[in-house]
Amino acid sequence: MMHLRRLPLLLLAVAATGQHAAGQSNPVMGAFQYSNGVHPSFDALLEDAPVREVERYWLNELKAISMKVTTRKEITGHTARIPAASPDTLQVLVAVERPKGSLYTTAHIAFFTTAGYVGPDSPERELNGCTEWVRQRTVALRRQLATNAVDRGRRELDNLNRQLDMLRREGQRAENNLRRSRERIEQAARDSTEAVRQLQELATAPDTAGKDSVAMATLAKQRTRDIRRWQDRAKRATSTRQGSEKRVSDLQWAIARNQTDQVAKEAEVARQEAVVKELEEKLQAIN
Repeated sequence: MMHLRRLPLLLLAVAATGQHAAGQSNPVMGAFQYSNGVHPSFDALLEDAPVREVERYWLNELKAISMKVTTRKEITGHTARIPAASPDTLQVLVAVERPKGSLYTTAHIAFFTTAGYVGPDSPERELNGCTEWVRQRTVALRRQLATNAVDRGRRELDNLNRQLDMLRREGQRAENNLRRSRERIEQAARDSTEAVRQLQELATAPDTAGKDSVAMATLAKQRTRDIRRWQDRAKRATSTRQGSEKRVSDLQWAIARNQTDQVAKEAEVARQEAVVKELEEKLQAIN
């Protein structure tokens, strides 16, 4: 929305660092280079907050109290009303920045009254009223950001749990397929044994090929058909056994991989549970 330059004030930096460490919502008094000069500012600091989201929040807050809001340089609320700070209207300037590499986003908020910009030496009503106005809205924004973070964390946890559940179902399916493949191997072995036995019996049956009897010729044809049938069954049994053995090998590898993936996913779930717990504690601690 705007290009900002932060004042290199040691006092402001020290105060800001102290506020970050405390994790409080009370604004820090400082000074900032706005487009129309350097003015005292009430600085609200937020950890790991997107600049655009913070800007959007303060823009909406100014719209709620101002006759007009502009965003050409900084966000400016014209003819704003804050009764707790002043019976007259004010002009409110908000500049949001997050220096490169910083973990913190800062909203620099200045208030201009008929007596000038509100600062440490301003009347008590103006100073306290502006401080409380910034504090209340900083609390609300921190809660909003923290709630969003908790919601994102919970969604990620739900997604990880769904992935873990899917891995468990896939593992169970693989176990069931492994059991059925082993049963097919056992059945193929029984079929092969039976086919060998039948073929041996057929091989030792009396030879009726040279007989003239019509009945004996029919028996010979039936014997030939039986031999072919049992030979086919023997081949199918061998093919089924070989295919099932390959399937067993593949399934054993898949199950081992699935178990490894489950362990890794369970660790992800545990880490995300800890993240969500920490985010929830941060939300509860906002004051």
